[in-house]
Amino acid sequence: MNVTYKIEHLTLQGKNEYAMRIFYRDILGLLEQQVAEHEFSYAFTASDQPFLNILFGGVAPAAQRGGLYHFAVLLPDTASLAALVERLIRIQYPLGAGDHDVSEAFYLNDPDGNGIELYHDRPKESWYWDNGLVTMGTNDVDVRALLAQKKDVWTGFPAGTTIGHVHFVGGDLAAGDHFFLELLGMDMTAAIADSAHFYSHNQYHHHHAYNTWLGSAVEMRQGDETGLVDWQVAVDENYFAMLRDQAISQVVDETTLRITDPFNNTLIVKK
Repeated sequence: MNVTYKIEHLTLQGKNEYAMRIFYRDILGLLEQQVAEHEFSYAFTASDQPFLNILFGGVAPAAQRGGLYHFAVLLPDTASLAALVERLIRIQYPLGAGDHDVSEAFYLNDPDGNGIELYHDRPKESWYWDNGLVTMGTNDVDVRALLAQKKDVWTGFPAGTTIGHVHFVGGDLAAGDHFFLELLGMDMTAAIADSAHFYSHNQYHHHHAYNTWLGSAVEMRQGDETGLVDWQVAVDENYFAMLRDQAISQVVDETTLRITDPFNNTLIVKK
């Protein structure tokens, strides 16, 4: 079904306050505001509401945890992505990359180890669908061709930048399918063997993904460990009502629901 589904906000538990603030404010160029002692928010532009809060004072986990695999920042055009990638290359920030047919993406980690994807979508008319599944490969990005489309040096995120998707890692694909397909009512849009599934509304290539690449025994983030704490989406009234009527939902007020996801995080649903 066609629904309004917009990923609006994430909250992270952070550890390395000095390095994390430099990364998000000075390297990426996000707009920083102090919310409270050891808590900061970040927005793409001065006219945007913050999309990220970081609560510092967390501790590093003793082992890799399930939960956030990466959050993905969707830039509105190729030129903007090219300008940001050129900046990161110039300062020699470690990057990975993948041409996924529907998009070109670059991958990096923040100083606390949270994964981030920076990407732009190719025109939807060029996406290839077959029996409800979209073709998403992983090939080398033609970085030279991408950088050739840069128009200006990087001065910060342009208007129209959004959180494009959030990718999770856990230990059981069935748990991901149950949450995203049955409870959230999404469609499966792609699969990688028996290790990753992709989900979306409205025939987007994916709003979420769930992989088991850390193994079936992976434990979720606990207590004050670093990582994702909550994520927030804005939805339409009918979709809100569907989620409200499910036993998993805690009604906060007429416009807000709280749902515990399979990763010990909280999904906040707003209409």
